[in-house]
Amino acid sequence: MTGALSDVRVVSFAQLAQGPFAAQIMGELGADVVKVEPPGGEWMRSAPERDADARIGLNTIWGDENLSFLSVNRNKRSIELNLKDDRHRKVADDLVASTDVLIENFRPGVMDRLGFGYEDVADRNPELVYCSSSGYGASGPYTDRPAQDILLQAMSGVMGITGHVEDPPTPVGTTVIDTYAAMQIVVSVLAALYERERTGEGTLIEVDMLSSAVHLLSQEVAVAANDGEAPTRSEVPGMGHVYLQAPYGVYETSDGHLVLSLSPVAEVADALDIEGVESITTLEEAYERKDEIKRRIETVLSGESTEHWLGRLLERDVWCAPVRDLAAVPDDPQVRANGMIQTIERSDLPDFEVVSLPFRVNGETPPARSRPPRAGEHTDEVLTELGYPADYLADR
Repeated sequence: MTGALSDVRVVSFAQLAQGPFAAQIMGELGADVVKVEPPGGEWMRSAPERDADARIGLNTIWGDENLSFLSVNRNKRSIELNLKDDRHRKVADDLVASTDVLIENFRPGVMDRLGFGYEDVADRNPELVYCSSSGYGASGPYTDRPAQDILLQAMSGVMGITGHVEDPPTPVGTTVIDTYAAMQIVVSVLAALYERERTGEGTLIEVDMLSSAVHLLSQEVAVAANDGEAPTRSEVPGMGHVYLQAPYGVYETSDGHLVLSLSPVAEVADALDIEGVESITTLEEAYERKDEIKRRIETVLSGESTEHWLGRLLERDVWCAPVRDLAAVPDDPQVRANGMIQTIERSDLPDFEVVSLPFRVNGETPPARSRPPRAGEHTDEVLTELGYPADYLADR
């Protein structure tokens, strides 16, 4: 199954996060992914600067390339093309004509101006699955607005239901919209390829971050749309969801935090010897009194360590988990047992660890198929495959 897409070629014009991440997943499933980059490579390769000592969160430089870039660009070949140069455009035309899937995530209209919009290429390659990913969609009042993950968290309602009532709107601590939109690209492209097997025809797919964000909130948006009222965040910090009842939330212990899920209040009260809430048996009462219940539970939990309470609660089958520091996740024994961390070697970079696909096939985690390429590393190789001399794009 890890070679399920071995007869599929993907040409990716995508940059930054969600488009490259989607292409990487398809490459992990066996597709030949050709990444088209401008001369010198995609901006994210070296952002914020070519400084081997730069350590700026997601923009940490590893060797001389951006670690975030490296994390979403393995399983690809790279070709450098200047789409404003006629020779380069001719190569791009032939490359698109030879491919099964095209992915791009520019603002609406950019690919059309470059001459590679769907209408431009569909006649030359009627079997092409063309996936265009944007911030807000190809039409509508927000089309020309900038789109980044935090902006879509704000507009979709994610921030408004995170945190407690006295917090400002609170973003999630990861680029959740980018990642979810990437998965919509993968799902829709795979569906289109399956449909093409039956009809022989390609299609245009449009994915956008706003729609992906709203879809991510399917349960919450559906409740709000039908109930007609905005949910109210809890008065106490750490309640996990605006629409869920106690004890669902984060609780402080003497040395850290743990999370309780949807175990019945009476069961939690019995496990912790808490009086006064053991009679709560309905979801309605558990929701209405959730702030009170949380305070009572946290008063008890704060008296002992996280490990103490985990042992006691898990023994009684109360749904709970420790709150882990992000740096501890790669070495978590279950994460390792699931094969979720792989080491990639590249002779010109330090070895680095990457996150695997989150499923197993016949008991095995799909391996990373190839390291991230250098910018333009495969230009000559791809040119030769298209029938050009290897030095066709060399300066003359």
